Amino acid sequence: MSGMIFQRAFMLVLLFLKMQNPKNMTLHSLYKQNRYFFISYFIMVIFAIFILITYSKADGFILMNPWHPHPLNYFFIPVTYLGDGIFVIAVALILFFLKKRFLSLMILSSYALSGIIAQILKYFIVEARPAIYLEKTNYPYFIDDVTLHNLHSFPSGHAASAFALAAVLSFSMKNKNYSILFLLIAVFVGYSRIYLGQHFMDDVLAGSVAGVVSAIVCELFLEKYFRKFSLRNKRRG
Repeated sequence: MSGMIFQRAFMLVLLFLKMQNPKNMTLHSLYKQNRYFFISYFIMVIFAIFILITYSKADGFILMNPWHPHPLNYFFIPVTYLGDGIFVIAVALILFFLKKRFLSLMILSSYALSGIIAQILKYFIVEARPAIYLEKTNYPYFIDDVTLHNLHSFPSGHAASAFALAAVLSFSMKNKNYSILFLLIAVFVGYSRIYLGQHFMDDVLAGSVAGVVSAIVCELFLEKYFRKFSLRNKRRG
């Protein structure tokens, strides 16, 4: 049931993205301008799908968590907050006050859209988080006061926010080499959700798709209007 809902929603998004925005920007032209980002992201998606197809939900989770030395705990606990809504909003506000208003609005809109998609999926697809799903196993790496013990695991909201931010920043940079750095940071955020026992691989993958799709939608359909708003405010300033 949950798979059918996700498949239909994804097909509707794909149909929506085939349309053109008022500036005649298309998905194909956006891809041509950001090949590094999209090719790197597709490689990540292929790897994640391979894990999902090859291993069961539990086995894939354990495979991605082979060992947990304390230094890695201290690394991934702060890294995971890079996907928190407070961090994304803070980045957008800083850019807004630095007169980067177009970029700020793109970040906020993509974050909002990815959050809406994630919350709708969480409402309709109730999946247990790893701590509940694996409670009858001897998995030893759940972290006290960090790992959540509840439902609504699918998809990862942190992954959605991190990948939306990475995509928007990548699309906005003239030097596209930076897109690899932004994507790598988002991947670390996504993996931190698995490492900290908050999500499974499919949660993170779905969250990343929600984030990237949200950034694409905002780029195709809102970019023209946000640029007009930004230019208007520059003239007033």
